[in-house]
Amino acid sequence: MSLVGQTKIDILQLLDESPQHGYQVHKELEITTSTVYRHLHELKDAGMVDELSLDQQGRIEYVLTNDGKTLLELLD
Repeated sequence: MSLVGQTKIDILQLLDESPQHGYQVHKELEITTSTVYRHLHELKDAGMVDELSLDQQGRIEYVLTNDGKTLLELLD
């Protein structure tokens, strides 16, 4: 797993703006949903994102953790 690949960085930057569910990330970044969820799960396992809550349609929203924010700052 590449923790700092461009797709993961793009996802982290998007989540830095606001919590998102996977479908929002898919639409914004124009990547497949399977790719989005693979990266979200890898980022969650690494402690960079966390599951925040279910939105009104029952979808899990993802939020950037403090470690994820620190990683973005270091990469900036």
